[in-house]
Amino acid sequence: MKNKNSETLPVPSGQSNQNSVEGAALGSSLDLISGMKTVLDQKNTYIFVKDIAGRYTYVNQSVQELFEMPLEDIIGQDDSHFFDLKLSNELILNDRCVLERGKTIEKEERNIVKSTGEERIYWTVKKPVRNDHDQIIGMCGISTDITERKRAEIALIESRKLLSTIIDTAPVRIFWKDKSLHYLGCNRIFANDAGETSPENIVGKNDYQLNWKEQAKFYCKDDRLVINSGISKLNYEEPQSTPDGKTIWLRTSKVPLRNTNSEIIGVLGIYQDITEQKKNDENTMLAAAIYKSSNEAIMVTNENNQIMAINPAFTRITGYALADVLGKDPKIFQSGRHKRSFYKNMWQKLLRDDHWQGEIWDRNKDGNIRAKWLNISVIRNTDGSIFCYVAQFSDITEKKQKDEVIFNQANYDQLTGLPNRNLFKDQLNREIRKSNRNGQSLSLMFLDLDHFKDINDTLGHDKGDKLLKEVADRLTSCVRETDTVSRLGGDEFAIILPEINNKARIETIAQKIINKLSSPFYLDKKQIDYYISTSIGIVIYPDDGSDMKSLMKHVDQAMYAAKQSGRNRFNYFTRSMQQEAHEKMSLLNDLRHALIRNELQVYYQPILDLTDGKIIKAESLLRWMHPQRGMISPHTFIPLAEESGLIKEIGELVFNETITNIKQWQSQFGYIVQVSINMSSTQLSLLKQNQWSDSLAQQGLPGNCINAEITESLLLKDTPVVKDRLLEFLNAGIEVSIDDFGTGFSSLSYLKKFDIDYLKIDRSFIQHLTDNGTDRALVEAIIVMAHKLDIKTIAEGVETKEQRELLIDIGCDYEQGFLFSPAITVGEFAELLHKQQNHAKKAW
Repeated sequence: MKNKNSETLPVPSGQSNQNSVEGAALGSSLDLISGMKTVLDQKNTYIFVKDIAGRYTYVNQSVQELFEMPLEDIIGQDDSHFFDLKLSNELILNDRCVLERGKTIEKEERNIVKSTGEERIYWTVKKPVRNDHDQIIGMCGISTDITERKRAEIALIESRKLLSTIIDTAPVRIFWKDKSLHYLGCNRIFANDAGETSPENIVGKNDYQLNWKEQAKFYCKDDRLVINSGISKLNYEEPQSTPDGKTIWLRTSKVPLRNTNSEIIGVLGIYQDITEQKKNDENTMLAAAIYKSSNEAIMVTNENNQIMAINPAFTRITGYALADVLGKDPKIFQSGRHKRSFYKNMWQKLLRDDHWQGEIWDRNKDGNIRAKWLNISVIRNTDGSIFCYVAQFSDITEKKQKDEVIFNQANYDQLTGLPNRNLFKDQLNREIRKSNRNGQSLSLMFLDLDHFKDINDTLGHDKGDKLLKEVADRLTSCVRETDTVSRLGGDEFAIILPEINNKARIETIAQKIINKLSSPFYLDKKQIDYYISTSIGIVIYPDDGSDMKSLMKHVDQAMYAAKQSGRNRFNYFTRSMQQEAHEKMSLLNDLRHALIRNELQVYYQPILDLTDGKIIKAESLLRWMHPQRGMISPHTFIPLAEESGLIKEIGELVFNETITNIKQWQSQFGYIVQVSINMSSTQLSLLKQNQWSDSLAQQGLPGNCINAEITESLLLKDTPVVKDRLLEFLNAGIEVSIDDFGTGFSSLSYLKKFDIDYLKIDRSFIQHLTDNGTDRALVEAIIVMAHKLDIKTIAEGVETKEQRELLIDIGCDYEQGFLFSPAITVGEFAELLHKQQNHAKKAW
């Protein structure tokens, strides 16, 4: 039975009789083929027939042209005759699949064209040929040259791969959607933005399913606008949310997506992340705004240091417009204040560090020289070469002037113009370091004006200031230019004499200063002579101290010793002074403890009425019983108390104990004993307004139970504080006594000016009252004068009956002294009052 997939072909000559049937069938096929020759000989279509052994029994014209042989040279040959071994083996292998297995195969085959050496690709179909007995007797095949199509396919594939590569490697995000706004595709960077690992995960999704849900509505609106209108939307900015929750900015373009028929099937979009660009643009805009609006002048020069640009502040500060300076070297601004070495060092540092800053003086367009704080930076290209220089500066002239004022205020005395304590310390430290280096000595002088406070208080501060300025001028005239004269405060001055090893030279300067300051000062138009003196302490470095602290301490001790020695002199520091200072410090510490431990006791010395001999008054006197040193004189510790400020606390102790005792005596004996309390100028200035009167009122005591005992020198000062306190005493009924009358700078005018109640005649007059006519005359004159002014008199230091009797004869009112009693304790004084109460009048 005949197979529908087989053809009957005639057997070519030379075949055996057993194949006569097969040959007849194969020959029949050839006749059929021969009859269809016109159809089969189409170009690029290759038709061939092979027998069971793979030998060609028929080929069409195209095969002959391919083999470049006539038909008779092809028939009866197999593929090994026409192709190389590799290709022929491949073709024979394909033929066996057909001849031996009866399969029809369709396969690509390749062939090298002999004439051109070009490889051609064919699509070949091979089918078995069977006889009537269904036996395979050969095969027929048709090959079509598909080289060009194959190449086109390969080119298309390569083109698609290239397009895919371009899309995936492009620095922009690319996507395309269908008309329902579902994604058809995208590149990888777009997928990453959407939070997906690959573009495949995006396909089929819409914007509401991706990271940018918040912006999805706006994206879809734009997409529909492009799809519906067919108009592209190009280069617009829009925000987008990232997977980490941040917002970035995009520059987006969308165009209609069309098919081959130009029908819109969706939208194609491209966008670029411009977040950094926007930041850079904003920074550029900010920089430009700063450049234009900066209060600092900005100047840009090229690599040759020629001016390229300036900002408005530059013109405002210097007066130069761009047209004035364009292309010029900044040397045109030089003022001439700086040496060539200044600019050389500036350029060396600038080129080494790419930056320089500092103060510079330049000349403005109007010719004025101004101070600037200048910053210069070098801007370099990527290869390290210089692109440009950028200079920024501000005018600091006014600031420097203000700084100079502040510096002067901080370092110079505003009255005299001399260095003040602050600058003096700096200078002294510098000179000490310098002396250490060069091995030379330096001398330090410390001056205090004697009795300056008296002049300041009596003549007024304006005259005192005038005197201080004159003192500063005189001191400066006495020293070298290398020496430093300073005013430390008040009436204290210091002089540093560096590099001075000659003691005689030091003493010459000191004596010259004393002589200069001893000359009269003229402080007003009246040309009245005013005199002062000075006490000078001197130390030598390094003999008297190794640092500023020790030198200052020792020179102060030396100056104090000069004052103690009589003033108007100089004194060198000695080690004994150090010992005295140590003793003084130790005693001061003990005094502080004495207040805490109640070692200070108030004693009372009775004051008798000379008319009847009764105790009518008393003077409170402070005593200090030291646990180790015994009784210490008030003359020793009261000055310490005034220097240290303890006098305020001590004065309050004396006053409080005194009025407490007065109150007790009133309760015990039925009358008030007036007590005198000594007041120094320091104590008087430290009293608060109405302090004594308020305390007396709280105790229910009258003002006249207290007598404020002051000195003549205190009244001579005539300061507002003295006036206010004395007036306050007068209004409160507190009486006032002048102590040691006749020994100070006596001026009767203050007796008239102030309401004085008592004059206490100094003991120096009473001591020789009976054997010195002059003293007796003076005492009598004081008593007569006092009575004329309605002032009572008290004689101090009465030690003999003769003195008492004489005082009674010349009309003295009261006596105080050892004749009746020394200063005694409060208990002993109360006992005297008790005896007096029991004996109305004692025998004299």
